[in-house]
Amino acid sequence: MDELDYNTCNATFRSLTDQQRLMVEETSRLIGADADLELTSYGCGFGMFELELIARVPRRTVWFQGLDTNGEAVERLRATLAELPKVRGHRVLTASMADVADLRITPTEYGLFVQSLCYLGADEGMAVLKEARNRHRRLIVAVPPLNRLNGPFAESLARQGIVRPLFARTLAEELTRFGVEFRSATVGAEITVPVSEPAHRLLEFLTFARHQPWRGGTGRAELLDAVAGLGTVSAGCVRIPHPVEVFSIG
Repeated sequence: MDELDYNTCNATFRSLTDQQRLMVEETSRLIGADADLELTSYGCGFGMFELELIARVPRRTVWFQGLDTNGEAVERLRATLAELPKVRGHRVLTASMADVADLRITPTEYGLFVQSLCYLGADEGMAVLKEARNRHRRLIVAVPPLNRLNGPFAESLARQGIVRPLFARTLAEELTRFGVEFRSATVGAEITVPVSEPAHRLLEFLTFARHQPWRGGTGRAELLDAVAGLGTVSAGCVRIPHPVEVFSIG
């Protein structure tokens, strides 16, 4: 998929799941109430998660720092943050998670990895986490389990040479192996796809869920059958489990 297709399909995918809302609720609960918050997000993108978290977290003000490799996303997020009264300051850098030791990155109370560590193999990902633990009092890491829905994602990572990506079970194993204490909670999100969705929305959803172009037909009935194969059909909707594991470290 090119960038436009990716963003379009991702937007459709996100609109059909309650995962982000539930992750924000769990992350906000872990952070808790206090006067001010200093937060660094690794792999912040356009800030879709981070902006919702900033609005919801029970803190009076937020100083935000973010890293992402997408320069366009970084510029857009900077502009958005500058307009938020609750944000007392911000720094958003064009950098990768592997740049965690970059001296430009200011230590903050919390370090946040939302669905970003699973793009790294175990060795690289744990190196990033170890360095982040030196910079932040507490880390919050959200990663999905390796289940039926995420199978194509894992296959696409394997084709890129990423060995043992940090899905939930692997991350728990690696943290235990290195003697890192953590707590985790499963956010039981799901995707709800109404059977009445038009064909183009079903196609966008399937393309993103498969992480590769759709090779089947584009008739609505065939697309709906493919979506239904990922979950169960009830009350006019296809319901697909879409959980995520949220780890609290430190």
